[in-house]
Amino acid sequence: MRILPLHRNDPSDYSCVVYWVLGEHNTAADRNTLIDTGSAAPGNLAFFLGEMAMRAKGIGKQAVEQVILTHAHFDHTGGLPGLEAQFHPETLSWLPRDGANPVRDGTALVVGDQAARLIHTPGHSDDSICVFLPETGILFSGDTLYRISDHHGVYPKVYLASLERLAGLSVRAILPGHGSPIRADPMGFIHGCLDQVRRSPLLD
Repeated sequence: MRILPLHRNDPSDYSCVVYWVLGEHNTAADRNTLIDTGSAAPGNLAFFLGEMAMRAKGIGKQAVEQVILTHAHFDHTGGLPGLEAQFHPETLSWLPRDGANPVRDGTALVVGDQAARLIHTPGHSDDSICVFLPETGILFSGDTLYRISDHHGVYPKVYLASLERLAGLSVRAILPGHGSPIRADPMGFIHGCLDQVRRSPLLD
């Protein structure tokens, strides 16, 4: 499997990191997948297309066959219309939206050349989902996981439940929606966040 982070260096554009996931050997069974689509900034689509033009994608295959939206915030979904017009991928999201197929908790699918499942992780937003690849332990976490270093915040109880679910996985790398991958002790990172949330005030 090949994972290419796509993020244009433009301080004026608040956009997530988009992950382009391809199979290792470009077979017909691979599902060339984008995790999120970034913002609607005009330069993003051209940047994505330029990066995609430089990579082998499989004979007769579109660069993007499948899009998974981790949630509906603008910095994760703004680029979707341009990408859909270019590639006509299957688009998956928790909430129904034009042209997208709603998913359920535990939906199984192929990402690149690996089996994956979608995990509903409300908290950051009601529609947040994570994408977990059990074979390699890779977790595409969207905005569900971010560093929580104290217990002075206030969190919804559903967020605590989401973190507890993630803490039950065997995660070997976290690829977040913002910032660098977390490869050093990712389970420690999850448990550290979970501990702080458990000690914080919780809302129904």
